[in-house]
Amino acid sequence: MSIKPMDPNLFDSGSDLGRRYITDFPRVEPFYAGDYRRPEHLAGFANRLLNRTWKPRFDRKLTAQLLRDYAARHPAPQAVLANIDKLENPQCVCVLTGQQAGLGGGPLLTLYKAVSAIKLAREVERASGQPCIPIFWNASDDSDVEEVNRLRGIGDGKLLKFRFKLQAGRTHVRNIQLPGREDPQWKDAAQALGNGPYRERAEVMLRDAAGRDFGTAFTRLMLELLGSRGLVVIEPWALASHPAWKRIHGAEIEKREENRQTLQRTAERLESLGLPAGVPIGSQLNLFVTVNGERRHVSDEGKRLVVEGRSGSQSMTGLLKVLRDAPETFTPNVLLRPLVQNAIFPTVAYVGGMAEIAYHGLLKPLHRNLGVFMPALFPRLSLTILRAEDAPGFDEAVAFRRRLKWRQKEAQIVEESAKAGTKEAFASLKENLLGLGRGLDAEIQRLEQRTQRGLSDVMTRVKHDALSLVEAGANMEPMLNRYFPEDRPQERVTTLLAAYAELGPGLIDLAEDSGDVFDFQHRAAVMG
Repeated sequence: MSIKPMDPNLFDSGSDLGRRYITDFPRVEPFYAGDYRRPEHLAGFANRLLNRTWKPRFDRKLTAQLLRDYAARHPAPQAVLANIDKLENPQCVCVLTGQQAGLGGGPLLTLYKAVSAIKLAREVERASGQPCIPIFWNASDDSDVEEVNRLRGIGDGKLLKFRFKLQAGRTHVRNIQLPGREDPQWKDAAQALGNGPYRERAEVMLRDAAGRDFGTAFTRLMLELLGSRGLVVIEPWALASHPAWKRIHGAEIEKREENRQTLQRTAERLESLGLPAGVPIGSQLNLFVTVNGERRHVSDEGKRLVVEGRSGSQSMTGLLKVLRDAPETFTPNVLLRPLVQNAIFPTVAYVGGMAEIAYHGLLKPLHRNLGVFMPALFPRLSLTILRAEDAPGFDEAVAFRRRLKWRQKEAQIVEESAKAGTKEAFASLKENLLGLGRGLDAEIQRLEQRTQRGLSDVMTRVKHDALSLVEAGANMEPMLNRYFPEDRPQERVTTLLAAYAELGPGLIDLAEDSGDVFDFQHRAAVMG
């Protein structure tokens, strides 16, 4: 295997704020907890976590017990249990990461996050001299089943797709059961893994999910792949009895307007720099309440709160009582979740992608207001896995895709101009033919509508079938399907188990051996 560093901008434009965080950190540093770029920087975070201010705030014994209780439900290897035991050590810190509970492990970036956390925990331990464990937050409280119910693989240069037929509404994916082992859909699901040499083993791991909910299936797979490396996996529901869970959700209810204004001010500061965080700040609270099995928003209407799906409104006191009595019915949204995590775990660093890094830029004042330690944000590994035979032409494929995207942008400008010109031309035609009869006016209007639809149809082909319209498109299609499926980087689309079907255990080794965790360039790994 050989590793080639490449410019991340060639693969995924991502968030401007997230990109600046990696390429120009001093400019955005005021919005974050501190520098992350060297092991000694993170050792400084570890030392601060253990000072008199923060050390007493973590209930390590309870947290470890909740992790053990959850691990006991799954085939957790000894390395996982040993790391949970370490957490009771008052000197121990952790590196945290997480992702939705995707079918077959979700996209490859899930693996890259987990491996980054494992490697970074080792670096923190070496640099600080303090025990450090990696923890993976299995976000099974999410309700976007379309996001997790998908498999994407490659076969004969073509993108293979699969989804189970599921009706879920806004149900937590932890409560959505996958089809039983005898369901014929599993055969179709396995076909989406492709035809790699490790396909049989990948299919066994995929079918282990049969009859289980998304959360359980995901945890079992992550423990199977990375448990021997000590990765601790936890679902949010297993932490709902923790006092910090109740405290942070309660603070969001009690201080909802103060929290909203704090977030809004930070969002406006970022927007004034041309670096939006990508998450809108509205009147809804940064949490959800489960109503009839579905995750529902809570809206602030002054002194009263309205829970979507319930008739009428209720007082703040009433909602706080529900929180005390049934904390498991509350879940944080994307902005509150980091505070819940950081209030429960002594987190020295959170490993995330550029979009996550961007919205964390809103949260520094909120951590301060709620008395929660804010960790460093650490960019995850970004990697494209290349077949040896594709390596010589990969740079040209990247350049071809870049040129194609520019042409698509140019075509969009031309379309907007053409639509405006068409509208102006038909308006002029109607004016010049005014009075010749209503029938003619109606015919002109129908002709204008057909012309505008024709322009839209052309742009649809440019956006979604561009390869059929450009020279060399057919030749490039297999390469682009492998490395930019659905016009996105491989790591964001290709399912983890589909890559495992091709590479087997070597996939994990490849991610671990891909270079220095503090090197934040994109990497192309050429398989020998």
